[in-house]
Amino acid sequence: MKIELKIDGKNRTFIADFISARMVRRTIELSKSLNFEEITADELDILIDYLVQLFGNQFTIDDVYDGLPSKELIPTLMGCIQEVVGEMGTVTQGDPKKI
Repeated sequence: MKIELKIDGKNRTFIADFISARMVRRTIELSKSLNFEEITADELDILIDYLVQLFGNQFTIDDVYDGLPSKELIPTLMGCIQEVVGEMGTVTQGDPKKI
């Protein structure tokens, strides 16, 4: 998984090549508890913090807010969540009873 942020005027790419089981758990919690249609500022902060942790704290919350284009914010968050949950689905072959 990767994300590109503009930091100090330069595009930087960050890679998350290891997703811990704890992040899978957190992803499931977030995806069930948040309504992306009516997201609040506080919920957005929680999601950005999640993104920072997902990428192993390679960047800060402020780096995301200042370096990610606004039109890419929600698609990036949703894409990361779907990628983490999708990996779990691949392991269980779509059968939640196998978890």
